[in-house]
Amino acid sequence: MNDSINADVVILGNSRAAGSYHPTILDTILDVDSRNLGVSGQPFGVSYLRWKLYQRHNRNPELLIINIDYGELNMVSNGFEKEQYYPYMNDTLVKPYLDLYGFSWAEKHIPMYRYRGNYKLMSIGLMELFNIRHDAKGDYIKGYSNKDWNWEGEKLEYVLQNGGVKGVCDQQTVALLEKLLEDVNKKDIPVVFVYAPMFKRLKDNLDEQLSMDAYRRLSQQYGVPILDFSDMSISSDTTFFHDANHVNSVGAERFSSELAHCLDSLGIIKN
Repeated sequence: MNDSINADVVILGNSRAAGSYHPTILDTILDVDSRNLGVSGQPFGVSYLRWKLYQRHNRNPELLIINIDYGELNMVSNGFEKEQYYPYMNDTLVKPYLDLYGFSWAEKHIPMYRYRGNYKLMSIGLMELFNIRHDAKGDYIKGYSNKDWNWEGEKLEYVLQNGGVKGVCDQQTVALLEKLLEDVNKKDIPVVFVYAPMFKRLKDNLDEQLSMDAYRRLSQQYGVPILDFSDMSISSDTTFFHDANHVNSVGAERFSSELAHCLDSLGIIKN
């Protein structure tokens, strides 16, 4: 919103994108300037919004990477970290998403009302206003954020005991993805679908036929390669994972390096 990024490589996706694709590693191996636009807790609808905002302020990238998985094609339907929208609620691109987040009329039209009770956010805003302290939330590296998390497998065991996971394929979201592909196709922006690593025990208990059928159809229709790293060598080793869905920083570095070399060998990016 406030700056021009003008990246050579742009990454879109959910938290699996935000915490898996390390821009510095991609930049070093591919000799590019990449930016991770992954957003935690949200499916492709919000990624599409970020892409539209990116297009409004920046030149076209040389490559667009879209992270795919069983949950990416869900519809926006919750208020997870809805405060990220507060400063931008009058923006023409953001407005259509506000109802999906459950904002009330008062929250949309009375600025101070939406901050009620959120004393931490108010204090951050006041310190910014009076130039006391700048709050750069988290340790982000060009949009990427990950840490040396230890393995947490409790949620996985719960999921496995309750029959595994079924993928989601909302048709409105598929239509948004298709709309994006039509747009970038007209602008000759290369796109790749990438399935980031996933812990094998979860992958083996996924029913993701509907979502993968949608990705394969769009892949064939728009000539988008699918690079599947969901079952790469690290996928059975908890050393590289925070939980079954997310690699830790060590796993992200290993995956990003392998992805970069794969992209280099395919010659998708023309330096």
